[in-house]
Amino acid sequence: MLRQGIDYDSYKLSVRENVTGIAVYSVIAVMVSVLFFDSLIPCLVFTPGILVFLRKIADGKCRQRKNKLNNEFKEMLLSLSANMAAGYSLEKAFVPACHELEGMYQGKSYIRQEMLLIINGLEMSSDVESLLRDMADRSGLQDVKEFAHVVAVAKGSGGNLIRMMKKMVENIDRRLEVEEEIDTMITSKRLEQNIMSAMPFVIILYLRVCNPGYMDALYGNALGIAAMSACLVITAATVIWGRKITDIHM
Repeated sequence: MLRQGIDYDSYKLSVRENVTGIAVYSVIAVMVSVLFFDSLIPCLVFTPGILVFLRKIADGKCRQRKNKLNNEFKEMLLSLSANMAAGYSLEKAFVPACHELEGMYQGKSYIRQEMLLIINGLEMSSDVESLLRDMADRSGLQDVKEFAHVVAVAKGSGGNLIRMMKKMVENIDRRLEVEEEIDTMITSKRLEQNIMSAMPFVIILYLRVCNPGYMDALYGNALGIAAMSACLVITAATVIWGRKITDIHM
């Protein structure tokens, strides 16, 4: 079956997002060049970093989209199980469940797009197992993969699909609760890390504003450039290291 839905493992930045990202990176590059080297020439050296910066933005957008889909997926399971308890088959339950989620999510909803794809596929005589498997493959989410597997097993063995779905919702709720607790615990650490990352720039700016001649020895000569380059590398390394510590994905 041809994939017509979203590939959630990749994210293509829009023109507006690219322009915004380039503008932000340019401001950062100019700030670093002026503060550390008192020159705009290093901006040329930093130019290739734009690609890495945009890639990081795209990765962040990709994670946000998958998190949103995962949260919406839980609501889909609740709605499907409620409609199945009312007498609908799994295949028939997608239509009323989709209408319910339409009222719940007034804005852009990824799960509604996926449900519409499934409904259209069912109308074209595709089986629900293959449609869910396609959604699971594109989403890359463990919960969706488990649901597709549960449906395939239940369809083959005649298991109690409603009970299995309710159990899955309970498991998702517990996991999301744990993730929220962890995120709450490390939020203060992230703030501390961001403040510490900004301190070298704040100190240099303070010295340049309050005592302009104090930093002159570090500008315009090979030894000063080497010293400031080393400071910049150390600062960048600590920022990257700190983000790796506080950036937890479950």
